[in-house]
Amino acid sequence: MLELIISAVQAIMQVMAIVFLGVILSMKGYIDNDKQKWLSQLNLVFFTPCLLFSNIASVISYERLLAFWPIPAFYIVFTAISWILCHSVIPMFGIDKYYKRFVLACVMFSNANSLPVAIISSLAVSEAGKTLYWNSDDTQEMVSARTEDDQDTIAIDDYSPSFPVTDYGSNRNNNDTSRRSSSATVSEVDCNTNEDSFKCSVSDIRDTTALLTSFPQDDKEKKEYGRFINILVTINTYMSPPLYAALLALCVGLFPPLKHLMYDEDSFFYASITKAIESCGKASVPIVLVCLGAQLKSIRDTQQTNTTQKSKKPITLSIFIRMFLTPLCVLPIVFLFAKFGQSWSELANDPMFLVSMIVVGCTPTAINLSQITQVSGAFEEEMLNVLFWSYGMICIPVCTLVVFLALILVGHLN
Repeated sequence: MLELIISAVQAIMQVMAIVFLGVILSMKGYIDNDKQKWLSQLNLVFFTPCLLFSNIASVISYERLLAFWPIPAFYIVFTAISWILCHSVIPMFGIDKYYKRFVLACVMFSNANSLPVAIISSLAVSEAGKTLYWNSDDTQEMVSARTEDDQDTIAIDDYSPSFPVTDYGSNRNNNDTSRRSSSATVSEVDCNTNEDSFKCSVSDIRDTTALLTSFPQDDKEKKEYGRFINILVTINTYMSPPLYAALLALCVGLFPPLKHLMYDEDSFFYASITKAIESCGKASVPIVLVCLGAQLKSIRDTQQTNTTQKSKKPITLSIFIRMFLTPLCVLPIVFLFAKFGQSWSELANDPMFLVSMIVVGCTPTAINLSQITQVSGAFEEEMLNVLFWSYGMICIPVCTLVVFLALILVGHLN
């Protein structure tokens, strides 16, 4: 029992130590808002794609691809739980319609990328990693690689539209304008990215269009190329560098000659290109956590103290549902899957997968929601309060307890 407690604390403290360094770097002036956005964008377009490619391509196969069906299933279930909890609890506390969608957004859009990846990566290489072996041949290195693959698949899902927040940014005085702002920015929440990456995507679209239209064509060919370009542009609006990297990793992993070329230890490309990609991918999680620390420092600096009494109840309720009620629902659901899901999926027997699903389902509100409120001009102060209290005060004890309970659960099942 003591070993599990120590392992849970170690996993969370490893994450918080890097976040705290990000806060210090921000306080010392090494990372301001512009540098933080630049570093986040660099991580999005380069280091994270390297992480996704190296972890997916190295382990993926047709059998594994089919075996991963519980991942999107859990994503749908967790989203449904958040929606049900909000609609069940909000009326009990008398939250008016103006704040209802604010609470709904805070609860439904959680941090499904940076924080879970960091926690589980730390957990995989801790002493508790030995208790998460799938079989007698398992090792901590295999646990870490398998975990990152599972978790990155969850992160891929974050880049897909999932919930229409049509008037999330509405207010009493200007509903139409705010609704348009919210609709324009909702894809950023689903993507778990920022407006810099959106600008990057626009630039990619222009570059792609310019390249494709540079070839000489007759009238018939122009029409055909025009349709082809429109299709590519439409697809590209839903894509991002991590998604392109994941698709490329699937192509490599599912095509044996390419996989042999990239991952055979005797191959020339393995010792050069593959190792270079893996090295760059290892930088992704630390960069994300340093940026998270800088963001928290920025949030604390811009946070005001004039929060009205009327807004305190939605803020408190958002944190309560996301950080306390949701884990109470996630833990038994994962336990039931582990207990009775062996006949449906082999992942029900994988301790690290079970811990990963629990952590993913119990994380705080997505920090990028602060950017959405800044753009829409509504709920900005309320969102800053939610994020500050969620990450600055409540995250450490709650996430430590969640990891501890998850380790107890998989230990009991084993």
